[in-house]
Order: sequence, then C-alpha cells, then structure tokens
Amino acid sequence: MTGSRTDSGFSLIEMMAALAVVAIAGLALMSLTQTTTRNAAAVERRALAALAAENLLNTEWLREGMPEARSGRYELGGIAYDWRTRVAQTGEAGFVRIHLELSESDQDQVLASLDTFRRVTP
Repeated sequence: MTGSRTDSGFSLIEMMAALAVVAIAGLALMSLTQTTTRNAAAVERRALAALAAENLLNTEWLREGMPEARSGRYELGGIAYDWRTRVAQTGEAGFVRIHLELSESDQDQVLASLDTFRRVTP
C-alpha cells in the first residue's frame, strides 16, 4: 500500500519568522516599560518640587512684615532645592504679588513656579 506522505508542523523558516516577530514585539514592550518608568520618575520629581514650593510660598505668605525678595535652600524628601522669591507691586493698592521659583540645587531648570497675592499695610 502506497500512501502519500504529508509533513505536518512548521518548517525552520516559519519558526524563525515567528521568533523574529516575538522578539520585535518584546523589544517594543521593553522600550515602552523604560519610557513609562522614566516618565513616572519625572512626575514624582515634579510633584515633590511642587509640594516644596507650596510649603515655601506658605511660609513667605505668613511671614510678618513687608514681603521682600529672598532666596535660600530647602530640603524635602532627601532632595535639596534652591528657591527665590520676587515681590512686585500690583495695580491694586494694598496688595503685592509674591512669585516663587524652585529648582534642584545647582540646576538651572525651574521645577516649580508659584504666585500668590498678599495684603500689606502701609
């Protein structure tokens, strides 16, 4: 009895093509994971800087006397920040604008910038 023989399964070329597709998909997923991790770290960094800026601005807002330009160093969450405030007159009598900028120590990039207004008595 002679029968025809049919090969079942995958050929070597088909297996190599499938492996290449899986490898490319794996590389894309690894790249996506790295990007997500970097973005999460940047968001955490900016959120901590915003919290530090709010703390500093509240301190300046509550300070007695006429507001004045100041600068200094502040630490929060193990990170040192350099900050500075500027005070400007507004068009409204009895109010000044306090502007605060905060950056990581020895860095030029401003991570947080906040403004508030404060009533002053002459």
